Amino acid sequence: MGFPSEKELKKIRKELAHVEGSRIVGAEGTPIEKLKFSICQKFVKYHIETGITQKELSILLGIDEALVSKLLRNRIESFSLDRLLRFLAVIYPHYKIELIA
Repeated sequence: MGFPSEKELKKIRKELAHVEGSRIVGAEGTPIEKLKFSICQKFVKYHIETGITQKELSILLGIDEALVSKLLRNRIESFSLDRLLRFLAVIYPHYKIELIA
């Protein structure tokens, strides 16, 4: 298997041009953004470790698949902190959040 041709690369670039990848929150993020990102990462970990599909997770959380996709790609602007915490309680009912000053 060799390197893709220029034609194949052009096709791939075109297909990926409008794909939104996962986001990260860096050091410049606010404390709320960092907390929301951390919560989203719990869903990513749960998704990977359990092998649950996005559809199954959407049913479990009672939301549509598009929102699950945003959740798993760290689109934190799509969710309030309250909403993320309610979702987290569904998959980790005994999870505790501790604030450290």
